[in-house]
Amino acid sequence: MQADKCRTSSRSVKKELVIEPPLQRKDATQGEVEAESPGPVLAKPKLIEPLDYENVIVQKKTQILNDCLREMLLFPYDDFQTAILRRQGRYRCSTVPTNAQEEAQSLFVTECIKTYNSDWHLVNYKYEDYSGEFRQLPNKVAKLDKLPVHVYEVDEEVDKDEDAASLGSQKGGITKHGWLYKGNMNSAISVTMRSFKRRFFHLIQLGDGSYNLNFYKDEKISKEPKGSIFLDSCMGVVQNNKVRRFAFELKMQDKSSYLLAADSEVEMEEWITTLNKILQLNFEAAMQEKRNGDSHEDDEQSKLEGSGSGLDSYLPELVKSTREAEIKLKSESRVKLFYLDPDAQKLDFSSAEPEVKPFEEKFGKRILVKCNDLSFNLQCCVAENEEGPTTNVEPFFVTLSLFDIKYNRKISADFHVDLNHFSVRQMLASTSPALMNGSGQSSPALQDILHEAAMQYPKQGIFSVTCPHPDIFLVARIEKVLQGSITHGAEPYMKSSDSSKVAQKVLKNAKQACQRLGQYRMPFAWAARTLFKDTSGNLDKNARFSALYKQDSNKLSNDDMLKLLADFRKPEKMAKLPVILGNLDITIDNVSSDFPNYVNSSYIPIKPFETCAKTPVTFEVEEFVPCIPKHTQPYTIYNNHLYVYPKYLKYDSQKSFAKARNIAICIEFKDSDEEDSQPLKTWWAVVHKKRLCCSFTPSSKPRIL
Repeated sequence: MQADKCRTSSRSVKKELVIEPPLQRKDATQGEVEAESPGPVLAKPKLIEPLDYENVIVQKKTQILNDCLREMLLFPYDDFQTAILRRQGRYRCSTVPTNAQEEAQSLFVTECIKTYNSDWHLVNYKYEDYSGEFRQLPNKVAKLDKLPVHVYEVDEEVDKDEDAASLGSQKGGITKHGWLYKGNMNSAISVTMRSFKRRFFHLIQLGDGSYNLNFYKDEKISKEPKGSIFLDSCMGVVQNNKVRRFAFELKMQDKSSYLLAADSEVEMEEWITTLNKILQLNFEAAMQEKRNGDSHEDDEQSKLEGSGSGLDSYLPELVKSTREAEIKLKSESRVKLFYLDPDAQKLDFSSAEPEVKPFEEKFGKRILVKCNDLSFNLQCCVAENEEGPTTNVEPFFVTLSLFDIKYNRKISADFHVDLNHFSVRQMLASTSPALMNGSGQSSPALQDILHEAAMQYPKQGIFSVTCPHPDIFLVARIEKVLQGSITHGAEPYMKSSDSSKVAQKVLKNAKQACQRLGQYRMPFAWAARTLFKDTSGNLDKNARFSALYKQDSNKLSNDDMLKLLADFRKPEKMAKLPVILGNLDITIDNVSSDFPNYVNSSYIPIKPFETCAKTPVTFEVEEFVPCIPKHTQPYTIYNNHLYVYPKYLKYDSQKSFAKARNIAICIEFKDSDEEDSQPLKTWWAVVHKKRLCCSFTPSSKPRIL
């Protein structure tokens, strides 16, 4: 009894809530422990190390293998399936130079080169369909469409108070709005330009399906309209430009008419198309209603005539078909019952991941530039016996490129064109092979496909623009053989008089210069034209090149050209530039997907390509894509181009010559820094005045000297 009493009292004491100081509480607790457990103090528990997952798997391997549910827990071994997809390129041969992989000295370069020729390896997941939630598991039963939303008459009664515009949009009707000029609708007064008033028109569909064309003073259509045109009474919409441009007329049933006008031809055509579409819908609805009324009357008449004899003969078949339809309806309704779940209706049962496609070359808006002719007012026959056509008195060379004045940069490489007549080309001395367009060393795989005669004098180029807009210009820079200053060389071409003596004098000087300095060029003139009408990439085919402006000797860089193009649309500033009398004929067009016989910027032929020396070859001009993340793409072809632009030459420190001009810059790529280093072997090179572009083997280490 006493022991029970002590235990009861101890429990009652523990239930009390007493707040004591920390030290006092600690001493009391220790005393309590010593009183209740007089034995030795318990040791601290040992620290348990975490299990080694790999060791546990090895130790319990037999248990895991014999587990009946292991297939549900482990990853399936046969889920991965690999397939090889053959690389399908648009080129006739590989873009990687021959033996480039064997000559590469770096393992990283070797592996990079392999990516351009190796096939694609695709990884497919066999059980990917089972990776979603249970409602997305594969099912042999065809999945039904979502249940339609039922609209009852009670709901329609509530919606009648909504405005006509929102009601028309709910029913999926045709809507359109915009500013138009409304003419005087009183036929007794002649309609003039002053009678047109600018109004905001809004086309809406009413609840009964009819259309109204309301017009307002401003764009606040929530107000009461100034007037309405009921299109149910309209008989037709025709164009009428007698009083005002871009005008059209709505002819009504009461022989009255409404005269409206748009700001542009495009807006006028859009309004006419929309209104005619509504009139066509009204006509079809009226005809359908008429046919339904006629067929209903015919059915009623036939029922009255054959109700006595036909009912008895068709009764058994009617009962049988009704029973089959009822059974089918029940079975379909049971399946559709599970689709009433709102969560199931929100699921998208289509494939979660799109079809995997290999990386492809991406291009912007592609433009075909065709160079036809370059002619100046100063012309004569250049042949010695004066038997031949009348041509320019000296050779000229055209360089085409694209400039973007919106972002103030050049966006394409240079495309060099030689439009000279054959007799004019004969004036030049034998040119070094390294300076001839398309000649020089080429890949052995291309020697059987490309012919030197078809590559020397290209006249067509394909430009690509990733971000088209109206502020992109096609610039043509014209050069000629070096002959002193630009002013002295351009003076005979700026005179309007067509003197044969002047032409003969210029021809004589040009022949002497071509024999001595035929490989060197000097700036002469430039011209420009716009490319696009808008940001959608629509070409401005009606635009033509501007007048040929004389090249200023102090404005030869790309930055200077961008400043000139910034004032291109300012006639008062362009009128101050000196003009050279001549004409440059260059046309632009869109590029079709099956365009034949062209090569890329590395002179690799693209399918389809004909190996014929007489067939002209079109050149792709490399685009300088802006460094914007959305335009970034992986490299899918081998392209090792280096563009060098010598900007200036510091010549003040030399003391050999008091004066120096017409300095030629020679750029070479060396294979090392040693004294006996050799020039780098390039696959192709084009050297022209101050620009050089070459493609070299990746195993070499170029050094510019």
